[in-house]
Amino acid sequence: MTPREQILEAMRERRRLLILYSGGLDSTLLAKLAHDALGSNAATLTIDSALIPRSEISSSKTFAEEIGIDQNIVHPMELEEEHFRMNPPDRCYLCRKARDAVAWQWAREHEFEHIADGLSYSDLSDYRPGLRASTEDRIWHPFIEFKLGKGEIRRLSRELGLSGWDRPSMACLASRFPHGFGIDPVRVDRVDRAEEYLRGLGFTCVRVRHFPYNLAFVEVDDISRAVRMKDEIVARLRELGFAFVSVDLEQFASGKMNRTAVTPAHG
Repeated sequence: MTPREQILEAMRERRRLLILYSGGLDSTLLAKLAHDALGSNAATLTIDSALIPRSEISSSKTFAEEIGIDQNIVHPMELEEEHFRMNPPDRCYLCRKARDAVAWQWAREHEFEHIADGLSYSDLSDYRPGLRASTEDRIWHPFIEFKLGKGEIRRLSRELGLSGWDRPSMACLASRFPHGFGIDPVRVDRVDRAEEYLRGLGFTCVRVRHFPYNLAFVEVDDISRAVRMKDEIVARLRELGFAFVSVDLEQFASGKMNRTAVTPAHG
């Protein structure tokens, strides 16, 4: 059997399945497969947190309607937890434990015995404390179990005709802050609005890293174009509250803030 067929069979064995659904590429494919395998016995649960880009929440609703799967939304309050706001190196672990607790409460109330997420086989190559937390919390990872990486997920999404199969990966906005530098709603909103602005300029892969002293490190897929537009970009990011704006010469790359887990930035 193909990995897709194996996943469909494993889903049918579970009879009812709740998908943790962000609207990103991976969880959208997983939701599609769950709907194909189980129909109305599959549903999605979207964590609508201040740490999720607003554009992702909007996209998740569009893609869920396209698939035809039931979408449910909960609102966790991570930013009310003082230890989380301090942004320790185990931030992702703490966040995932809190979100899994919310998910399991919802699942029990709606008679779901199984929860799955879209973590992929490719995620094993990066530092993923959230993976440890979710495994402890009995979250099923079909793409890891059947060894589907990012490339295979993108290819299968295209074959199944899913909209946005070629869109870039997104990540929780907490990942824009170096460990040890406090996270608060104002800073999170500043980052989200800055990234939305840059995407509106036509940049595809975007991260705005928020460092102390209101310093923005801008990562984009076209550095030369960003430099040519520097006056416009600096003016807008200053309007949003950044005091300093720099372009990262390393270009866009996921997971960069993991480097700060050893040497925290205070602020």
